[in-house]
Amino acid sequence: MEIPGLLIEVALGGVLAVWIAYFIIIFKNYTGTPKLSDVEVDLKDFPMVSVILPTRNESERVEGCIKSLKNQTYPNFEVIIVDDSTDNTIEIIRNLIGDDNRFRIVKQEKLPEGWIGKSYAMQQGSKLARGKWLLMVDADIEIHPDTIAKAVSYAEKENVELVSLIPHLVCRSFWEKVVQPIVGGLVLFVCPPFLVNSTKSKLALAMGAFILIKKDAFERVGGYKRIRDRITDDVEISRLLKREGYGVRLLNGQDMMHVRMYRNLKEIWEGWGKNIFLGLTYIWNIKSRLLSFITAILGSLAIFLFISFPTLMLIASLLWFLFSTSIPRDILCLSTTTWFFSFATQLFGHLLFKGQPRYAILAFLGGIVVSLIFLYSGFKVLLKKGVTWRGRAYYSE
Repeated sequence: MEIPGLLIEVALGGVLAVWIAYFIIIFKNYTGTPKLSDVEVDLKDFPMVSVILPTRNESERVEGCIKSLKNQTYPNFEVIIVDDSTDNTIEIIRNLIGDDNRFRIVKQEKLPEGWIGKSYAMQQGSKLARGKWLLMVDADIEIHPDTIAKAVSYAEKENVELVSLIPHLVCRSFWEKVVQPIVGGLVLFVCPPFLVNSTKSKLALAMGAFILIKKDAFERVGGYKRIRDRITDDVEISRLLKREGYGVRLLNGQDMMHVRMYRNLKEIWEGWGKNIFLGLTYIWNIKSRLLSFITAILGSLAIFLFISFPTLMLIASLLWFLFSTSIPRDILCLSTTTWFFSFATQLFGHLLFKGQPRYAILAFLGGIVVSLIFLYSGFKVLLKKGVTWRGRAYYSE
């Protein structure tokens, strides 16, 4: 066989092997990750929970969050809203809160040099908190009425200091349905929850939309002061606690919480562009600038090969077969097998994690977009040009 044909077979074989590993990890993630919905609320008492909600121009998103917090069955909690909005977010929140005295609104203090806005808002809120537990949430979530009660019950029973939830990602627009499952799947592939939950593994991960932390542990590690400049604050706070020997757990919360992160391709690009590259380098503790550069190039290429290559190679093989009789049978069979396994695995993931099954056929398109976002994110960071989100520019170290 000629060298180009051999290289194609090697590439297809490697991609197929990764998809087999991906299938195994998806299955293990699903079966090996505790479900919050299965947790029984059997608390003898109900320790105070201080919910800290940072808001910045959330007028189109915040209503569902506030309503779902108001409807919580947990009997002992407060909500501290730290706002830094330039739109009418606060007016909307005040109307939603009404006379509910569990809620209070504070204006975010002037952002000190070196701090990320969200991290500083949560640090400010933690100083005002009266609870044994701090619950950091995002304004775009909606949670089941029993979510806080079940999360606290799990944390108290398992004697862990941090509990975070994998949410159900709500996808409504075309690009959300195509791109979001790809990113979500890749995050859980490179940092599987069953390893996050293992005390023998150094991997740590938290989902920023919902992080329950015991206050005394939070204060012992210095809160957000030690990670004040990190865009991926959720990854960093979980790593910080796990490194100090505290219990970190990531639960399947899809039945208890849903979130619509981004609403169009521009938001997806900006949102993931600010943290997808840094998140990976933090998870895998990549500090060298040279290694970061290599990660940006090879990471983007790997995403393209893994997600998009099987479909594109199948199309090329079929065209080759239709218009030429010289295509090696091995390439045609291997490209068909690799595509089928990639499609079946994507479909399996969509079904397990409440995705959009019919959009599994368009995974290759999502892979192209995600690979470009990863490359964009990497070079923005490495060139220190910063990425923009909600009117602020963020830079790496």
